[in-house]
Amino acid sequence: MSFLPTRIWPVACLLSLSGSVWAATATVESTAKGPVALGSKVWFLGRVDGQGVYMNFTVNGIPGGNATYGKLNSQNGEYIAPSVLPSNVTITITGTTTKDAKLGANLSASTTLTLKKAATPTPTPKPTPEPTPHPTPTPAPAPTPTPTPTPAPAPVPPPIGQQPAPDAARISAVRLLEQATFGAAPADVAAIKANGQAAWLKQQFAMPASAIPVTTDMKLLQNTWYRNMASGPDQLRQRMIFALSQLFVVSADKNPYANEIQPWLSTISNNAFGNFNTLLREMTLNPAMGKYLDLGNSIAPSPNENYAREVMQLFTLGPVLLNQDGSVQTDRNGDPIATYDQARISDFARALSGWTYAGSSATGINWESFTGPLQPRDKFHDKGSKTLLLGAVLPAGQSAVQDMDGVMQNLFQHPNLPPFIATRLIRAFVTSNPSPAYITRVADVFAYGAAGRGDLQATLTAVLTDPEARQDQPGATQGHLKDPMLQSIGLFRTLGASVTDPTNLFWDYFLLGQKITAAPSVFNFYSPMTRLPGSPQFYGPEFQLYAPSLAVARANFLYKFISGAYKGMVNVDITPFVSVAGNATTLINLVDATLLAGRMSATARQAIGTAVNASSDPRQRAITALYLAAISAEFAVAQ
Repeated sequence: MSFLPTRIWPVACLLSLSGSVWAATATVESTAKGPVALGSKVWFLGRVDGQGVYMNFTVNGIPGGNATYGKLNSQNGEYIAPSVLPSNVTITITGTTTKDAKLGANLSASTTLTLKKAATPTPTPKPTPEPTPHPTPTPAPAPTPTPTPTPAPAPVPPPIGQQPAPDAARISAVRLLEQATFGAAPADVAAIKANGQAAWLKQQFAMPASAIPVTTDMKLLQNTWYRNMASGPDQLRQRMIFALSQLFVVSADKNPYANEIQPWLSTISNNAFGNFNTLLREMTLNPAMGKYLDLGNSIAPSPNENYAREVMQLFTLGPVLLNQDGSVQTDRNGDPIATYDQARISDFARALSGWTYAGSSATGINWESFTGPLQPRDKFHDKGSKTLLLGAVLPAGQSAVQDMDGVMQNLFQHPNLPPFIATRLIRAFVTSNPSPAYITRVADVFAYGAAGRGDLQATLTAVLTDPEARQDQPGATQGHLKDPMLQSIGLFRTLGASVTDPTNLFWDYFLLGQKITAAPSVFNFYSPMTRLPGSPQFYGPEFQLYAPSLAVARANFLYKFISGAYKGMVNVDITPFVSVAGNATTLINLVDATLLAGRMSATARQAIGTAVNASSDPRQRAITALYLAAISAEFAVAQ
């Protein structure tokens, strides 16, 4: 394809569009190059004044399309043509932007595509049999030629040395650490082997949170957060912060100063192991979120709908109704049942109106301030009746605080919340493709746990201790691809590297699609609904950041650390590997034990050994072995 949705989605529905309000022009583009065959895929992209934006797509007026006209996923622009040709083969695709503060209204654009039957291969004609010839005299037998000897097959090179017997306790410890931390540091592996996984989890839950500075210096905030992830002792909390930061997204693309990001990050850290109800309420009134999703100074009679939409779509429930096992509820026609509609978004926005920033005025509207939570202003609150989800009604005349409480209760008690959060956390920590039973077990703990509904510590414990997570010989579809942050920091931690000055690293992470504090949209760095390339029956969210060019760029990024090119940023000491590099078997065994806990496959050992033996320089041999192991699928995928 000429473009991929992950790389052309740099502007979210909530970020400002360039260009004049009066000159804004919306268009819808596709990768189709003529008629589209039944069952095939094309991708659509919305633009405003030439800039890619998020659009909600309809197919012949049907949101998301259907089986008759084809289905179109607004999350990534993927259209799948129907399997049967409809009566009218010309399909109209319409994209509509979400409401934007500069545009003041939604923009729409349409395009068409033509469907055609899939090409039927032309059968190869059977050859016409030739007439039987008349018999001829049998000639004298010719001399028997000397047979040409068949060349012997090329010898298969022997495996590179003897691989030590696997250490089951080490493998088990490393697998937990790959899921629950940013990488299996040697000290943590030793602690789990000595005291057990339950003791390590208990210690991590009790550990104080790493500090987050109150600052206006974005460099200081980014560096501190990165150091906390790379070397903070509270690794489980740091992984939870990382997961929740990609659920409740706030981005420096709209909040460019550190004091506009810090309240959001601190709220996540403070509530990482608390109750989801508290986290949701504090995040709703968080001034950083108030700016990013425009709840701050959203007032009657025309309240902003951004937060109302995303708190349902992305933070709590998802767009369709779910069963407790995460499966989608469908109507009698087999179509997914929507969780909410535009009317509910409108009523949620009205119910959440009348909140402003902390400031000098105790009764009026204050300009942006990030020193405390949003404050209610009843005279700017919509006093009408509102209908929420599942038929709940907020009566007319309530205050901003009363309506806010009603919205929070409506979301927190919704049956979608447990499976939605369970699925998001399982995918963030353990596997992209959990079984329905796994989701059910975790969702049940979230919904009915001993500590009450929404207990995140109990829910995270269920995620990490579930039999499906602790299966030390996982199946082929288990695990998940590490994103650039997890793969690189994981490498640093396994090698005992020290982070010296990460400031300039953030540009490299930006080029890899994952700049800290700067998610490109409210949908995060990658959508949790992304399917696995080539196997769409499976999910593979992180693969949005692993297109071929990005895979090469990530490999080059890791090489710079191992080779010492980035030692002013992160110091990786490879001396132990250089000292044994004269013996390929000893070197590979050390690399295997350090990076892969002794799980390196025979195929990988042979390939790495061949590359190592191509050089005689000990340092280059060590770099080669470490680099190839670090970019291998066996290290890039957390199993």
